[in-house]
Amino acid sequence: MDRENLYAPGWSHVLSSSNDLEELDRLRVRVGAPPQALHARDGHPHLDLKLVPRGLALKDPEVMVFESTKAMLRFWHRCGP
Repeated sequence: MDRENLYAPGWSHVLSSSNDLEELDRLRVRVGAPPQALHARDGHPHLDLKLVPRGLALKDPEVMVFESTKAMLRFWHRCGP
């Protein structure tokens, strides 16, 4: 998860290191994000979070938080999805 999306202030992206749609959906439910926060297009599932769900995800001990989108993507690419 990036701390804040570079191009959309107030929003964060959440990726799964293994592109696991179910893992992302469980997090979505856990933080109270609406179903439309989960995107599964083009084989790159992710969550777009803002407001309370974003704040809860940032505090979730199971979520790795990166200071920048670039750092998050660099890590994600090393995971090999």
